[in-house]
Amino acid sequence: MTFRFYLRLLLAALLSVPVILLLIAGVDAPLADLLHQQSAPLRPFFAGLMQLQDTLMSQPLWVWSGLLLLFIVTRLLRWPNSTIWLVALLTLISSEAIRNLSAPYFNRPRPSAVFSHVAPNAGFWQAVGRFDSFPSGHAAVTAGLLLPWALRFPKARPWLLAWLGLVCLGRVVLEFHWLSDVVAGAALGLLLTCGFEIGTWWLRPKPMGIDDSRV
Repeated sequence: MTFRFYLRLLLAALLSVPVILLLIAGVDAPLADLLHQQSAPLRPFFAGLMQLQDTLMSQPLWVWSGLLLLFIVTRLLRWPNSTIWLVALLTLISSEAIRNLSAPYFNRPRPSAVFSHVAPNAGFWQAVGRFDSFPSGHAAVTAGLLLPWALRFPKARPWLLAWLGLVCLGRVVLEFHWLSDVVAGAALGLLLTCGFEIGTWWLRPKPMGIDDSRV
């Protein structure tokens, strides 16, 4: 993928803001009501999927250390895609940090809190209570881990995007998040992925035999 490709995707991630606002205004609550009434047969499948996802990501320090080690080793070996490990590491850490800082600020209740009458509605900045629905951390972290690979390897892209889509859908079906929460989380992961791809471009090993003075 070219430098310009990531610039265009970065712009696309920024342009997702109007889409998120439209989802908040007209889609989140009706969709959550529909799923609350009709999605019972789907919940066991997505509960198992979320358990698998949480198990895979249950030791973040090991994941981060592994990604850093793989970047160092592959960079020393001049593997052309060595920076993919660094991009995934930076995106994972940044997406989790941004999510943990922004969710308490937005103070948006999860659908389960609304349906159980802990919160009155899906609005932001609730006057009473402490909530953390927006944006979705699962969507942001999963996007941060998978999108670097999906963008660089077209053959693996359908499978990786399918997994990301299932994670996002599962968070909505299980009433952990509104649709706009997971869209915002995935957009955050895309934004960070593109930003770190651009920021680490200079670290990509040059193919052997290329004269640096001509690059």
